[in-house]
Amino acid sequence: MIRSLFDSRRKRGFFALQLLCSLLFQQSTWLWTVFSWPVLMGILLSSLIYALVMQGFFADTFDRNAVERVQQTLILPMALPLARERVWQELQARYGRRARVQGECHFEVRTAWSVKSWGERLSVDLAEACGEATRVHLCSQPRLRLTLIDWGKNRDNVDNLLRALAQRGKSGL
Repeated sequence: MIRSLFDSRRKRGFFALQLLCSLLFQQSTWLWTVFSWPVLMGILLSSLIYALVMQGFFADTFDRNAVERVQQTLILPMALPLARERVWQELQARYGRRARVQGECHFEVRTAWSVKSWGERLSVDLAEACGEATRVHLCSQPRLRLTLIDWGKNRDNVDNLLRALAQRGKSGL
């Protein structure tokens, strides 16, 4: 049980952050009292208990919604120039001015921040597969490296774009 509370680097970092915040908050109240070792030990112990309780409370949330870099690949049954145009149209329709062309076959989107996240960086790479097919590789990750929980936004970005491209590829529009 205790091991699952600290089994990742992010969980250990979150615990240290909570412990530090709790200590700093209690330190500010302690400055107004007379110094004594028992009070100091009480502050340390209560901060540790608080951080452990919060870690236990958020451990399941970390396991379900932990940040992950989501990558998927799709094969579109069309030539590279046509696939490039279709991907660009879909990115323009979904993200507007936030979609950027980074190279001949590389597109980048920086999504807007929302209540759930500080934004994501979505990249789309195109490459010729065999014959008249194109490989589309999608990757979504948080814009901020310090993001602890992404609430499934990266997975949603990739899944929604893959679904739209696959549907457009089948319909031939």
